[in-house]
Amino acid sequence: MAFPESVLKEAWKRAGGRCECTRAAHNHAGGRCNKELVWENRAKDGAGKWEAHRVRTYDRDVITNCEVLCWTCHKPAG
Repeated sequence: MAFPESVLKEAWKRAGGRCECTRAAHNHAGGRCNKELVWENRAKDGAGKWEAHRVRTYDRDVITNCEVLCWTCHKPAG
């Protein structure tokens, strides 16, 4: 089930159009990936490709359960 558009827009705004990944195993400099993303490239090929990720798979489709991740960070997280 996909996140509602309103949740995606709110998460995108919170993320500032950048990857929110802070996973220690990904060894991001400064603690966060921060890769620049492109709104139109959600689940598409191209620079700035990204996806909305559920923090807790069993939880609801709300902003607190949605994180914006670049495709590199999303794939291992999924």
